[in-house]
Amino acid sequence: MNLDALQEYRKKYPGLFNLLEKTLDRYPRLDAVLKTPGVVKAEIDAQRKQVLEVIGAEMKPYREQYETFRELPAKGRSREDVLAELEEMRAQESGSWKEGFVSGAVYHGDKTHIDYLNEAYNLHSQSNPLHTDLWPSVSKFESEIISMTARMLSEGAPESVRENLCGAVSSGGTESIMLAMMTYRDMAEAERGITSPEMVAPVTAHAAFDKAAHYFKIKLRKIPVDADYRADLRAMKKAINKNTVVVVGSAPAFPHGIVDPIEEMSNYALKRGIPFHTDACLGGFVLPFARKLGYPVPAFDFNLPGVTSISVDTHKYGYAAKGTSVILYRNPEIRHYQFFTVTNWPGGMYFSPTFAGSRPGGLSAAGWASLVHTGEEGYLEAAREILAVADYMKVEIAKIPELRILGDPLFVIAFASDTLDIYRVMERMTEKGYSLNGLHRPACVHIAITLRHTKEGVKERFIEDLKSAVADVKANPSETGSTAPIYGLAASIPVRSVVGDLLKTYMDAYYKL
Repeated sequence: MNLDALQEYRKKYPGLFNLLEKTLDRYPRLDAVLKTPGVVKAEIDAQRKQVLEVIGAEMKPYREQYETFRELPAKGRSREDVLAELEEMRAQESGSWKEGFVSGAVYHGDKTHIDYLNEAYNLHSQSNPLHTDLWPSVSKFESEIISMTARMLSEGAPESVRENLCGAVSSGGTESIMLAMMTYRDMAEAERGITSPEMVAPVTAHAAFDKAAHYFKIKLRKIPVDADYRADLRAMKKAINKNTVVVVGSAPAFPHGIVDPIEEMSNYALKRGIPFHTDACLGGFVLPFARKLGYPVPAFDFNLPGVTSISVDTHKYGYAAKGTSVILYRNPEIRHYQFFTVTNWPGGMYFSPTFAGSRPGGLSAAGWASLVHTGEEGYLEAAREILAVADYMKVEIAKIPELRILGDPLFVIAFASDTLDIYRVMERMTEKGYSLNGLHRPACVHIAITLRHTKEGVKERFIEDLKSAVADVKANPSETGSTAPIYGLAASIPVRSVVGDLLKTYMDAYYKL
């Protein structure tokens, strides 16, 4: 929406604004903005300036340290100089995640493992799956990655089910999700004649589903979650209609680390003849092993007859290099709707299994190397260590009176506060060197436990620093901080296009020299 046009929309749609104004007692600043002609753009411009000021220094710390290249140098620099500069930047950026100050992001991080992945990538850095005649090794890597993850996510299922499982290797969880949603759109049109496709997903489902809905013109019907942050089953059943092409559940959902009631959801979808997608990008390499360790893991995989596809990220808890994920399907017939072919192009017959044409075969080699080296025993032990740290943190966070944990998570822990500004707590943690995830609806912060947090003293340090951050915010209630107001504003403004405008400013800053 053009922000200057809000006043015109008020005149054209008085009912909508009357409804909006019922909530404005909670947002007096926004109320003043909406009621004052010409102020909207000025207010947003002010917020944009604040965003740029806050993130500018953080996002572009090398402006003064290194030369900025606005155009190709007249004479190329020496390899030695270039590599030295790259090494300096690497060294400056690795401290936080190496020492366990980061939520998620780097899931393994041990130097010997990183060196191993880099060596595997280096050996196959020139390979490209687009040219299987030149690099048949990539076909081996990817087919085996798919098989290993499919077998991992179907243990206990009949062999007749397991032998039909198939999939593709993608560039990440977002691509895996988008491929599945596109597949179900096209399958529904071909098999059921649906031309106005819709998908049903919880509000906690990953934003990649919103992206898929936007790109592929699928209407996304979002359903609420219950008091335990699990998808509301009654709402799901009401949302499904004749145009529904897929139902989605998370294992677990990114915000609060909660696994949706996938057994009940997928059973109902099966009864209605609708595909069901489990998004296990985050938990696919943890939940199977957590179950073996005795943790109460709800059913979520191909053991459920209604689950027709699963997305799982090898580059998260699969400990592969960044840039690989897997999309799995119950049978090749479904996967065929994902494949793209052109048979009458003058350049020859063209086909590709995913969105990209050329792809880095080195990433597939490194992904394969991670899986076969880590093995089931390695993933089981990693899960054991991660879940032990999560158990400790949940107990200790629950002891902090001002905080409460949302739901009953396994290894992604979201916490909120009924008495303090949780974003100011996060800001204090940032000042101590942490990079945590700020969430909203409800306002909370989460930490995704990784192997980095299993190192000696890390979990204890986190709890002590969190206690200190809470105490500091409690002792200084009038302070606003620098980034906390931005999080608070983004979480509270009902007009989401305003927030979207600020996010676009952030992306502008990313590409600004």
